Parts: sequence; C-alpha cells; structure tokens
Amino acid sequence: NTKIMPSFRTDFMGYSVKWSPYHENRIAVATAQHFGIIGNGRQFLLELTPQGIRPLATFLTQDGLYDCAFSEENENYLISASGDGSIKLWDINKPEQPPLAHFKEHGKEIYSVDWNVIKKDTFISGSWDGTIKWWNPRQPHSLMTFAEHQHNVYSAMWSPHQPSVFASVSGDRLLKIWDVNIPRSTITIPAHLNEILTCNWNKYRPNTIVTGSVDKAIKIWDIRKPDRELLMYSPHGYAVRRVVCSPHSEDIILSASYDMSVVVWHEKQGLIQRSQHHTEFALGIDFNMFVPGQVASCGWDCGVFVWNQGQPVVP
Repeated sequence: NTKIMPSFRTDFMGYSVKWSPYHENRIAVATAQHFGIIGNGRQFLLELTPQGIRPLATFLTQDGLYDCAFSEENENYLISASGDGSIKLWDINKPEQPPLAHFKEHGKEIYSVDWNVIKKDTFISGSWDGTIKWWNPRQPHSLMTFAEHQHNVYSAMWSPHQPSVFASVSGDRLLKIWDVNIPRSTITIPAHLNEILTCNWNKYRPNTIVTGSVDKAIKIWDIRKPDRELLMYSPHGYAVRRVVCSPHSEDIILSASYDMSVVVWHEKQGLIQRSQHHTEFALGIDFNMFVPGQVASCGWDCGVFVWNQGQPVVP
C-alpha cells in the first residue's frame, strides 16, 4: 500500500517549510539560490490538491531566505527571514508584489522567525549577529533586542504555553530561556558539545523543550532541571538541522538532518519512521496541525514533499 508522495520542485534550495495555521492544505516554503551563499531568495505559498502540490503565490527577494512563518493574526500575511538581515512581511493575495513591510535591524543573516501563537501581534527573529529581536508588525522598530549569545543564533522559538517566554539556541552551545519582561535570560543551559542548530517546545508539557545539534544528538530538557537532559537520542549520521514536536502527541518528535533523512521518533517507543526521500540536506520540516501525522519537508535538492507519518512512501 505504498503511495506516491506528493511533491513540488522549487527552483531554489529549500530551507524552511511551515503549514498554515488557517488552511489545512497550504504550505509556505522559504528558499535560497546557490546553497544560500550568494544570489536571490523566493518565498513560496503552495497548495496541496488531489492532483498534487501547486503554487498559489511566490515572492522573489534580493537575498536568500532561511525561514518563514505565517502570521497568527491575519491568514493572508506571511513573514520571511532574509540573508540581508531583514524580515519581509508579505500579503499572499498580492503575489510578486513588494513586501507590505520590511524590518531591517539585524546586522547579519536571519536564520529564524517565529510568530507568537498566544500573543498574536508579535514575532521574534534570531540572527547570526548573535541577537534575538522582538517585533510588533505594526511598528517599524523592534520592541526589544536580546543580546547574550556569543555566536550565531540559529533558532528562537516562542513557548506555546506562556505568551512572554521564548527559547533560543546558538553556536555558543547554549540553550537560553527568556521572558520579554526581563532584559536578561532567565535560564542558561550548556546543552550540547557543539553548535545547537534547532529547538522546539513540547506542545503538551510547558517546561519541556527539545534541542538538536551539530554533535548529532537530540536532547529533551525539563527547563526546571537544567543540569541534565531527560533523554538523549542520536538517530542521524550528521548534524541535526531541525526538530519539531508533534501538535497531536506529547511523545512524538520530527527531525531533519544533513544526513538527508527525516526521522519520526517516539520518546518511549523509539524510531517510528526514517524517510530518505531527499537527495541533499533535509533542512525544513513541519507537522500539519489539522491532519494528524501529516508531515512536510524541504531541502537542498529543491524538493518539497508531503506524507503521512508511518505510511511507506516513494518520492
């Protein structure tokens, strides 16, 4: 009962994929040309149909795009994180039009953007300049800058439980927990032996967060017990590029790696599925919150794939 996996080819390399919080069949993909080193970027909005995946809108940018996020307050808005240190806000009903807004304060590439799912009028950005910035889309300047990391910030993610709390991870091997009401980080955890590229909060357990690193390890943390992880596993042969906790199960974690595989892992049962449909680095992954078990991925092979967790697939 193997199914053909719906797929789409982006002309540039895929860095990040996000399912829409409004439409169960819409996916945003941030892409960059020439391995993200030089060249343009393109933001895609794709639609999953019975006939396959088709583009609804695209936006071309001067520099590569490394992450994207849907607005939590307007179903037509989407933000992209750019290599020039700017965030672009798009209206998906106006394809190929200039951005509605352009937020430019970071001094280097932005690798992470995340919209707050509780306080829906704010988002954060994490940059290679070592800072995280907090934004309101209606204000041209950031609300606050958080500068403690001694290296690139690779990911900054809002807590899905507390509207003022977020986590960040960096090349300095630290996981930090912040509250926007406090200028300094509240918790600092030396979480890995090498650069930490990704973090994601458990959707069911407010104090649980997952990290993934160049050291190939994925670790699950209780931030109240920062001296040691709750669990560590290493399902990948190379650096872990992204981890995402399931919106439908407190035990399931999705991960993507430079080993080109995407892994579904269960905290108690271990490996559920290893998908090896990418032929280059797998960089973007996400769960569809409307369809339990449905997953999307993107990578340097320019492929965007959609499948159901546990279903045998062929690209």
